[in-house]
Amino acid sequence: MVLIQSYRLDEQGGFLVVIALETSCCPTCQTQLSMRATRERVRWDGDTEAEKTIMIIRRLYCENCDCIHHELPDCVVPYKRYSAEVIGNIANGQGEKGALCPDAAVRRLRRWWQAVNPYFLHILLTLTAKFGVNFGNPPAFRETDRLRML
Repeated sequence: MVLIQSYRLDEQGGFLVVIALETSCCPTCQTQLSMRATRERVRWDGDTEAEKTIMIIRRLYCENCDCIHHELPDCVVPYKRYSAEVIGNIANGQGEKGALCPDAAVRRLRRWWQAVNPYFLHILLTLTAKFGVNFGNPPAFRETDRLRML
């Protein structure tokens, strides 16, 4: 999986096409990736069908590693269906009433965040000690969630 921060979303035929404005490199060997195909990825911004967005993301191929990687914009969380904004609100303690998704999903996402957050915070402490990188106190959800891709 390759996370991109510089991209454009174009609407085409009811889909959002993710167009990267940066060159993607393999997370394993750092060689430039070539486009193999595209695929659909669903992103939920709420719990109704009207708040469902289908994004077209690129499948990238690394000739060196012989691996396929998906190019994800930073508005989605890898392996999660809800948008980064919805999950960030839940992680920051927003209650079930304001969370724009079913109560069961809120509880599931909150349990997931409570399980992975100590690990992410330890990585941030290690990066701070090793490289002197400063993060927010407490760090924002997006800062800690992106550590998954290191």
